[in-house]
Formats: sequence, structure tokens, C-alpha cells
Amino acid sequence: MNHLVRDRVLLAALCLTLFATLGMVSLAQSKAPTQPQWLSISVVHVKPEMLTEFLDFQKKEAIPTIQKGGVKQRSVWQTAAFGEAFEYVFVTPIDSLAQYDGDSPIQKALGKEGAEAYLAKARKLISSVHTYAVLTRPDLSYEREMKGPPKLAVVTAAKFAPGRRIECESLIKNEIVPVLKQAGVGGYWVSQGIFGGDGNTYVSLTLYESFAEIGKGSPFMKVLGQEGATKLGQKFTGIMTHIENSISQYNAELSFPTPAQPQAK
Repeated sequence: MNHLVRDRVLLAALCLTLFATLGMVSLAQSKAPTQPQWLSISVVHVKPEMLTEFLDFQKKEAIPTIQKGGVKQRSVWQTAAFGEAFEYVFVTPIDSLAQYDGDSPIQKALGKEGAEAYLAKARKLISSVHTYAVLTRPDLSYEREMKGPPKLAVVTAAKFAPGRRIECESLIKNEIVPVLKQAGVGGYWVSQGIFGGDGNTYVSLTLYESFAEIGKGSPFMKVLGQEGATKLGQKFTGIMTHIENSISQYNAELSFPTPAQPQAK
């Protein structure tokens, strides 16, 4: 799997973002954060024949262990119909990069020997894992009032050309976000890859309640019409060098704690 595929989500995702991303933190708070926040995004590919065992391991062993080790929040997304099968994206906030100078939460909870046994068991269930450090970009995102976690997200991984970051961010902020707000989509979360992958990548999550809602068509076509949407796309020519879309589903059973309802902006 090449790095452009892995860099989807950001997402975690969020979306990098996939989940990846702004909403993973803000959903658990009463007010959305206004400053960039560090997130750890682990993209895990489960062995198909071990899926049942993997889910059981996560619920009965992984969650209690990392909570005991001090992890207060984890959000999990999985591929929904379109994208890499048996792929799960685990998103956890990073309080400070200094936390990586000490023992991992697993070792804090189980000790050295216990952690080795835990990881040996986990390795039998997965075929690969890749972890990224990303920064959320609240300045390029927006949220609407929600009654709980999102159900589906269209995850877009976009790579910008070297030296074109400022132009790209200006287009996202001044062209993309206003259209999505006008179209009434559930939210738009953006994160930026920093470590573990291509640093010239943004991952965005556009939130939806159902596949039927996604099937109504592009929000850009809805707001701008064919001609307007085409003109907007042309503005990214030479700035964006690669774009890939997939659909992810929020997995409440593997996430904790239950997100609180955020305040509308």
C-alpha cells in the first residue's frame, strides 16, 4: 500500500484525518477547540480471518488496558463500503510530544512483561499498522450542532504541491468552507499531516448522516451549479497534485468516552 493511500484519514481522517481529526477532540468537549491540537492517528489493517477475534480483543482487553494506562479518549473509524476493507483508524489526542519520552500506556498498565504478551497477542490479529502525528486545523474547519457523534464521513486526502500551502489554505478557507456551510453539510474537519507520512497532505472529513444524504450529490454542484463547481475546481489546478476519496463510519463500540454534544458555532 503506498503512502498516499495510507494518508487518507485522516482519518483519520481524520483523517492523517482520516478521524482525521478536529472533531475527534471537540466532540468530547462542550465547546469546540479554537487552537490546533496534536492527534495520534493509527491506521490498522486487520487480518480478514481474525476480524471477530480483533473486535473481541479491542472490547475486552485493549480498551481497559489503555484506559488504565491513562488514555482518556479514543475515537475509532472504519471503512464503510468504499475504501480499504478491514481498515480501522484509531484517533487519540496527544497532550504533549513529551509523553513519548516515557513508557507507553500499555506498559504503564501491564508492566514490561505484560506489555510484551499483550503486543504479541495483538500482532496475531493484524497485518499492518501505521501511525501518524497530525495537527487539527480549526481555522480551516467548521462544525454544526450535533446530538452525538457523526455516522458517516467522506474522507478526502489531498496532497498540495511544494510551496503552494498558503494558496491551498486560502482556497479551503475562502472557497470550500463557505460553500459547504451554505449546502448544510453536517460539518467539515481538516487536519494537516506532520510526522509519519507526507507533510504536504491535508485530510478532511465531510460529515453526513446517511448514504442517502451522500447520494444526493456534490454540495458544490448544489450551491454553485455545474459551471460554478467547474470554475472552483480549476482554481486548484497546479496546487493540488493528488486527491483521493473514501467513506468511513464512526464505530461507537470501540470508542470512548461517549462524546458530549458540542455547542453550535
